[in-house]
Amino acid sequence: MKKLVFIIVLAGFFGFLRSCFVYAQDEDASVLFKQLRNELLNSRVQDRDINSIAKALKSLLKQGAAKGDLKSIVLNLTRKGLTDKELNVSLESINTLVEAGAKVSESGNIVLEAIEQGLALGFKGGDSALIVKVQEAVKKKKAQLLDEKKKKAQENNIK
Repeated sequence: MKKLVFIIVLAGFFGFLRSCFVYAQDEDASVLFKQLRNELLNSRVQDRDINSIAKALKSLLKQGAAKGDLKSIVLNLTRKGLTDKELNVSLESINTLVEAGAKVSESGNIVLEAIEQGLALGFKGGDSALIVKVQEAVKKKKAQLLDEKKKKAQENNIK
């Protein structure tokens, strides 16, 4: 009976610790987001554009993305003429790649490269074709990351 009570108390304690960690992580991301928001506003990024990408930025910050990397990516995207929907799709695409195991800077480069290719083909901000170009690049990279994970898992199973 004492062991059962001990296990229940211990499980409750770890649950409490986990909730504290998640809360602290959310707090850190919120603070970093506010700082990033101010830096982007000072760099003349429109408030409506920041609002459209807020969810993706917060998610990336929670995953450990550096504020400076995100600022650089957003500034590069806005310099390419992306706003609202295209900007949001681009950041969500970066988030998707980071969740799949890519680094933030690598993900940003993939998205920027796809946008540059789309612009070179004559697509403009607001074109759904530009968004499709980004999504194709992300899909390709995500498949590559999954293949790499499978190969590593197979290698670990062989050993």
